[in-house]
Amino acid sequence: MYSAAAVQKAAKGSPLAMSFTKNSSLKNFRFPSKASYNIVASKGKRVKFGFLSLKILQSPDSCTRFCFIVRKKSGCAVFRNRCRRVLRPIFFNEAKNFKAPLWIMAIVEMNAENADWKALRACGEEAAEELGHNRFCKRAGSGGSAKP
Repeated sequence: MYSAAAVQKAAKGSPLAMSFTKNSSLKNFRFPSKASYNIVASKGKRVKFGFLSLKILQSPDSCTRFCFIVRKKSGCAVFRNRCRRVLRPIFFNEAKNFKAPLWIMAIVEMNAENADWKALRACGEEAAEELGHNRFCKRAGSGGSAKP
């Protein structure tokens, strides 16, 4: 039998471990409160990338934060969780290349009937690459749902 500490140590060294997390915790990338969700939803700049719609706001706390929203009407919990699992590593790995910290709300506009994981991944990669160029920082929060 292995101890819990030995199993955790082996898991951290595994190539399957989540290398994109900061301090081995996803909590560092979460929004701090429900009020922050409302701020990004109302004041964030809306940008659309295929199946993915982003609300982007310049970070008030100098930390890049993400939230991934998949509506319940889109599909079952398995579908919603898979959408998040596809998008998280893309955005978390690219976060270190952002020139300025941002708060990003990623809304998946795909349902279980038309699920195309390669297309969702491509939309996420395109969005993360555009955020890396950071053209959204100056105009973020300047008018709600304006498209570039």
